[in-house]
Amino acid sequence: MPDLFKIDVAGHAVSHARSEMVARGKVIATDEPPERGGTDLYATPLETMLSSFLGCTNVIANFVAGSMKMDVRDMQFDVCGHFDTRGVFGKAEIGTPFPVIELRVVLDTDANDEQIAKLAKTVGEKCPVSVLLRRAGCEIQENWVRK
Repeated sequence: MPDLFKIDVAGHAVSHARSEMVARGKVIATDEPPERGGTDLYATPLETMLSSFLGCTNVIANFVAGSMKMDVRDMQFDVCGHFDTRGVFGKAEIGTPFPVIELRVVLDTDANDEQIAKLAKTVGEKCPVSVLLRRAGCEIQENWVRK
């Protein structure tokens, strides 16, 4: 894999609340719930961003676990982003719209607590979405546990 490569995504507004994008020929759509003028057909852009965090965590965790010779048979995860709307609505200047993001990862593995802690630390340092969120000022509260 090259050291630097481009990731292209193109899109258009279907309505004021719904967008459709295309990446590598794959359609990605976002929408808003009815109370925000959307049709609720798709996840919101912010839900999609948090989903990207989970997807990236999965890919990087499996890559890192492999390099650590750690057997991960299954991984379940969830994320909760604490969204500070004051910046969007002009109520206050805020440093980040997500001051806290809670990440919970449950691993089916025979790895010990020390190995799981090393996996979590390494994933936090290598996952591009995690790195972006942390550098944007998000406090990521992580809980990695064995199933």
